[in-house]
Amino acid sequence: MILRIICSAVFFSSYFQDSSFSFYRCLPSGWEVLLLSCTATVISERVFLDKENFWQTLPIHLAIGLACFCFSSIVIYSREKQLINKIIGMHKHAD
Repeated sequence: MILRIICSAVFFSSYFQDSSFSFYRCLPSGWEVLLLSCTATVISERVFLDKENFWQTLPIHLAIGLACFCFSSIVIYSREKQLINKIIGMHKHAD
């Protein structure tokens, strides 16, 4: 699958070489915040989550992960609101 993705990426970059196509623009606005949130969650897992006291440390890790997810969702929604509303609008008109 990874080979297929790489081949597609090489084809797209050569096919759209003369246009303004960019893989960077395919990412949602706020992807940096999402990456930072994922990093914070992984660090939380390493620091707070203890395998011996799993049930006692799980709520702390879950709270950090949930806070990071909510923050990322809010940032991405605020930046991509127009696209999300278009997608919702298309779904409503499909009936």
